[in-house]
Amino acid sequence: MELSNILGALTGNDAIGAISQNLKIDQNQVSSVISNALPSLLGAMQKNASTPGGAEALAKALGDHASNAGNIINNLKGADLVDGSKILGHIFGGDLSSVVSGISKQTGVASNAVGNILSSIAPSLLALLGKQNGNSGAAGLGGLLGALLGGGSQSQSTGGLGSILGGLGKIFGK
Repeated sequence: MELSNILGALTGNDAIGAISQNLKIDQNQVSSVISNALPSLLGAMQKNASTPGGAEALAKALGDHASNAGNIINNLKGADLVDGSKILGHIFGGDLSSVVSGISKQTGVASNAVGNILSSIAPSLLALLGKQNGNSGAAGLGGLLGALLGGGSQSQSTGGLGSILGGLGKIFGK
């Protein structure tokens, strides 16, 4: 799976529609939250992976979720919000409420809806990253996350997160 496919799986029309339907939140709001949140999610994961203990913990979480990467749309339709909340707590630690509040202010979407949207995508994001990371374990995380953020060691032909999220405006007419 290419890096662009990882992000496309979470930001495509089918994924946005599944989350919108599951949470009963407008598709444009879901799209706005995801496009504003992905850089924070990936950046926080990259920060966590910058220490040996953090990298090991993240690699384990990715490995645990990798088997669920098969049908992301079904996963998003029946997202486990409790698992997602736990994942977010590990990713952001004590900063979670300020991240949710910041995304809420940026998007105009209520904080509780932002939290639910993030909780919906967190397990699928780990599944997709876990599948991409494969057997690389903690050693491969820096390159994987760096490539997604647009500055890593994996192939840059995918354009990183910036080009993926930049294209969302075209998809949703913004």
